[in-house]
Amino acid sequence: MTNVKGYWQNYIDGRWADAVGGKRLAVENPATGKPLAEIAAAGAADVDAAVAAARRAFATRAIYEMTPTQRGQLLLRIANELRKLSDEIAPVSTLDNGKNLDFSKGEIEDAARYFEYYAGLADKLHGRSIPLGDGFADFTQWVPYGVSAQVIPWNFPLELCARSAAPALAGGNAVVLKTPELSPLASTYLATACERAGLPKGWLNIICGYGNEAGDALTSHPGVDHIVFTGSVATGQKILHRAAEKIVPCVMELGGKSAGIVFADADLDETAKSAAIGIYANAGQVCSAGSRLIVQRKVHDALVEKLVGVVKGWTQGAGIDGHFLTPVISGPQLDKIEGYCRSGIQAGATAVIGGKRAEREGHFMQPTI
Repeated sequence: MTNVKGYWQNYIDGRWADAVGGKRLAVENPATGKPLAEIAAAGAADVDAAVAAARRAFATRAIYEMTPTQRGQLLLRIANELRKLSDEIAPVSTLDNGKNLDFSKGEIEDAARYFEYYAGLADKLHGRSIPLGDGFADFTQWVPYGVSAQVIPWNFPLELCARSAAPALAGGNAVVLKTPELSPLASTYLATACERAGLPKGWLNIICGYGNEAGDALTSHPGVDHIVFTGSVATGQKILHRAAEKIVPCVMELGGKSAGIVFADADLDETAKSAAIGIYANAGQVCSAGSRLIVQRKVHDALVEKLVGVVKGWTQGAGIDGHFLTPVISGPQLDKIEGYCRSGIQAGATAVIGGKRAEREGHFMQPTI
C-alpha cells in the first residue's frame, strides 16, 4: 500500500496555502470507506485570493505576450513534467478515486496529451482578413477572455483539469481550478508540473472546496471572465443563470445517456467484451459509459449470457491491487446506484446478475445486468 501524506493544501499565487481560517475536509479511500487524507477546504475568502492572483497575473500579460510558439513550448514542458510525475501520481489517484491503477496511469497520460494537443494549436489560432474594397483594411484578432474559472468533476479529475486548463493557457488566459471534494489529491500535481515547467505564478491556481461554498463563490465571482463546468444538468443550469446575468461565456459538459445498439449479425463475443468494459470500467463512472444496450430480440438471450460470462471472469476489489471491478466514489453514490437497481426491479426488471451492493468493506456495487 502506497503511503499518502496526511494533509494537502491549495495552490494560490504560486505557493501552497492553508484555507483562510484553517478549515479542512476529509478525503476517503473508496475501497475501504475510511479516511485517507485531509485537504484545505477553500471558502469564499480563498476564492477571492485565487481570483485576485489570477487577475494580477493576467494584468502582467506575461503569457499573452509570449509568441504563440513560446506558449506552445511551455505547454509541451508541462506535459513532460506530468509524465515525469506519473509514478508518484498514479497510486494517489487510485487511492483517492478508487479506479484501477492502470486507469490512473492512463489518466495521467491523457492529461499530458491534452497539453500536447493544445500546444500544437497555440500557433494556429488565426484571425480573419475581411475584404471591404480598395483602400480598406479589416481584420480580426483573437484575444484572451482573462480569468477562466473551471469546476472539475470527480471521475477523472486530473485529466479534466488538463482538458480545460491547457486550452485556456494556450490562449493566454489565467486559470482558477476548483477540484472535486471527493477526489482532489491527484489534481494538485498539475500545479507542481506547471511550476517545474516555468509557468509564472498566478497563472494557474488550484483550490478544493465544497460545491455550495467554493464552487458557488467561484462561478459567481465578479472577477471571473469565463466559466468551464462539468457535472450535473441541475448545477449547470444554476451556473448558466448566474453567468447570463453577468454575460460571462461558459463551456458546459452536462448529463447524457449512452446506448449501444446490437443487431443480430453482430459478433456477440466481441460485443460482450466491449460492452462490458464500456459500462464496468471505473465502476461505470464515465460520462460515456454504455449504460444501455438495445438488442435485436433473436440474439438477446445469447448476448446476455455472454455478458454474464465476461463479468464473472473479472475480480472485484481495490484498484491499487489491480482489480478491474473497483468501488464507486462514495457511500451516497453507492446508495443512489443501489436505489436505481431496486426501483428497476420493482418496476418489473430482472437482475440476471447483481442488483445490490457487495457485502464487503468499501463502496462496492455488485456488477449488475
